[in-house]
Amino acid sequence: MPSQHLSHTHLRFAAILLLLVTLSALCVVYTTFKNRQLFIELQSLQTEATRQQIQLGQLLLEESTWSSLAMIEQVASAELNMEVPNPEQLVIAERDKH
Repeated sequence: MPSQHLSHTHLRFAAILLLLVTLSALCVVYTTFKNRQLFIELQSLQTEATRQQIQLGQLLLEESTWSSLAMIEQVASAELNMEVPNPEQLVIAERDKH
């Protein structure tokens, strides 16, 4: 009888160990899967950040172009029919010193 009790104890112990090893393996599989998902998301976000950095650079360049004096003068003359005044047409206003 004691040998039979010992074998039941061993079987129970082996079953518990098998359950723990199986749970551990499932946890490894889940962690690996989640890690891959997060890595793919990270790569996607990094690609989007790079795209936005490029777009920002393009917008800053465009802003610089539009704010240049030559561009302002060109748009003013072409679209608004404005022209640079002659020196005789200039009036200098002085500030009242009171």
